[in-house]
Amino acid sequence: MTVNVTPQASRRFTLALRRPFWAGNGFSVKINGSVMRTVAPAGSYVEIARTWKAGDKVELVMPKTLRKEALADNPNRFAVMWGPLVLAGDLGPAGGGRAAGPEVPVLVAPGQPVADWLKPVAGKPGTFRTTGAGLKQEIDFVPFYQVPRRRYAVYWDMYTPVEWTKRETDYRAREEKQKKLEAATIAFAQPGQMQAERDTNQQGEGSSPVRVEDRNGRAATKWFSYDLPVDPAHPMTLIVTYSNENRGPSACDVLVDGRKAGEQTGARRSPEQQIRFFDVEYRIPADLIANKTKVTVRFEAANGRSTPSVFGVRIVRSDMAR
Repeated sequence: MTVNVTPQASRRFTLALRRPFWAGNGFSVKINGSVMRTVAPAGSYVEIARTWKAGDKVELVMPKTLRKEALADNPNRFAVMWGPLVLAGDLGPAGGGRAAGPEVPVLVAPGQPVADWLKPVAGKPGTFRTTGAGLKQEIDFVPFYQVPRRRYAVYWDMYTPVEWTKRETDYRAREEKQKKLEAATIAFAQPGQMQAERDTNQQGEGSSPVRVEDRNGRAATKWFSYDLPVDPAHPMTLIVTYSNENRGPSACDVLVDGRKAGEQTGARRSPEQQIRFFDVEYRIPADLIANKTKVTVRFEAANGRSTPSVFGVRIVRSDMAR
């Protein structure tokens, strides 16, 4: 970064330049090519008091370094930062958008600085690749704003090799369950994500998107709905993902083509409770989908309250999901 100083006449004043908190080792300031011997600490201002004249030049070197930004209530769950930029991990070409399902992706590495297991990719500025930390394969990380239309993750769980040995069996079982669920899925609507909602003809009144822990959702003071495919040849189940993080006491009726399939209530989360997501299943009667190719799933506020926040709407073949 270069700052050109162009006063109309030579004069003495103090030029204050911000040194960001993330600009650590390697930060330097040059004045007309000469390096300042002392500079302010990160997160403060570099103050340069001198007589300035037209043509003076100040050069700042602010190297971006890799670091983890952990969640306040879970030090093992974090985002990877590169200077001021959030890095997203590329999880593959399937479908675009954030990683589907409840799992937070896992990295396995000894307790080391990020730069020890995430390395720059030659010839691709701003692209990094894990070295031995990915479970199945190495993962490319790029600045979040550069993520193409692919699956990605921003938050990660990290374990040491010893910790992962203890957790792997449970994780693999949940992963296998998720695979079966996705194989049985006929339709999935991602509330709060513009293109996904267009694809499922989202409608509503008094509804608005919500976002909780990097997950998109939707809630309403009145109602919102989605049109989703069904398969009359199989028994159908509607699976809805909710959260305990609601705007206040909530209640809704869940309707399928105008018939009540279930209901859901929620309370305001108390400060000592961790935010969590959970699925609720609603059986769809066979006569309701007979001779149909799609149905409308509607969430309708009840008891004078807003709907709970909804973070996923899925229709599955019940006989294949177990």
